[in-house]
Amino acid sequence: MDEPELALARWQVATLTGRLRCVEDERDAAVRERDRHREIVLAMRRSRSYRLGRALVDLARDPVRFGPTIAGRAARRLRGATPPPAGRKRLASQPVPARVYVAIGLSRPASHALIRALRQRILVDADHLPVVVTDQPSLHGLRVPGVVLEYLPDPQTWSRHDTGDGWEALLAGRIAQLCRDHRADRAVVVDPRDPPTLARLLEAAA
Repeated sequence: MDEPELALARWQVATLTGRLRCVEDERDAAVRERDRHREIVLAMRRSRSYRLGRALVDLARDPVRFGPTIAGRAARRLRGATPPPAGRKRLASQPVPARVYVAIGLSRPASHALIRALRQRILVDADHLPVVVTDQPSLHGLRVPGVVLEYLPDPQTWSRHDTGDGWEALLAGRIAQLCRDHRADRAVVVDPRDPPTLARLLEAAA
């Protein structure tokens, strides 16, 4: 394996590590949300409104058996109950998922060509939000409508300021953060020797 292939493999491992961290965080958040819903359900079952609802259901199922006693009790409780909301709020439309593109080691022309291709790609089919991680200085601070650019110093530059964790650890941490911030469903590494064109991006979506 030559040096470019080895570097690409390291970036792919770091990207996968970052994505897995995000998935684990999402799993932990889902567990916490599940526990919170369980607590809400238990509290609801202990509430007066829930007991009232159960009484009304029993009455509807067997009015002869439960008779006017339950009906009278339910009516008294209803008079003191909080009225239901007037209407339901319309659910907001779900945003499109994000996709992280790790575009490290690309030349200036290749980096700009990739950004143009991604921009054109979402104009054709806006099925995701491209989040591009780039080490290309010419893209630092650039704003592209519909594309999020995240600048990361290249491995050589970072090595001069390395705190001991290594550049791959920096990449993995940034990928995990971007996946959390943008709710990305995928993270892919762009091969700097063969970056995708618009045609290939469209083929991949088909």
